[in-house]
Amino acid sequence: MGSDAENRALTGLLRGLWPSLPALLLGSVAVCLAGVVTELIAPGISPVAVLLAALLVSPFLLALMGVLDEVGVHGEAGVATWWHTLHNHWRFAVKHALPAAVPMAIALVSLRIWVRTSSLLVLPSLAVTGGCAVVGGLGLLAVLSLGVARPDLRGRLLWICALHLIARQPLRFLAAPCVAGLGIWAATHWTASLLLLVPAPAMVMTVAAVRTTLLRFAASQ
Repeated sequence: MGSDAENRALTGLLRGLWPSLPALLLGSVAVCLAGVVTELIAPGISPVAVLLAALLVSPFLLALMGVLDEVGVHGEAGVATWWHTLHNHWRFAVKHALPAAVPMAIALVSLRIWVRTSSLLVLPSLAVTGGCAVVGGLGLLAVLSLGVARPDLRGRLLWICALHLIARQPLRFLAAPCVAGLGIWAATHWTASLLLLVPAPAMVMTVAAVRTTLLRFAASQ
């Protein structure tokens, strides 16, 4: 069970979603369009696609998180918040997304080599890079959200704090990938238009995880 402060923060975030719906819809559409562009340039799941997604999609994910952070703080956010976050922080998003994408790209290369050769020599590389890809991908979401909420945290300290939050409450941070995976599965099985509904709920999970875990950490000090 969460503390009263955590419950209030979560309730305030959820209550602000409806009045902030236009900004959330814009943010979700922008993320999906960036994903479509990535797919058109580099179809399928490949090292190039992963790196390209880090370059094209991450700024729009950050802008969506900026909207949700504003909702959490002030109870409502508009399109101006989305644009302000995108305009001022897209370099920050790319700066952190590209290094996080490198292990995943290397893991995909190792996976392809292993599938083609079945060489046991590739398995250590696949295990290490695969583990780094999981940690980097999960950590990136926390880094982007925490970076928006705490502009004073930057560089190595930001990653350390983000990974520390994940280590304290891993299930909270796993919710966003689970929601995204479920939405993608539903879109592939029913209709691709469902993809428009995926980014905002997934980022709500991430922002909620960061905000509530920060409150729990502060209460424990």
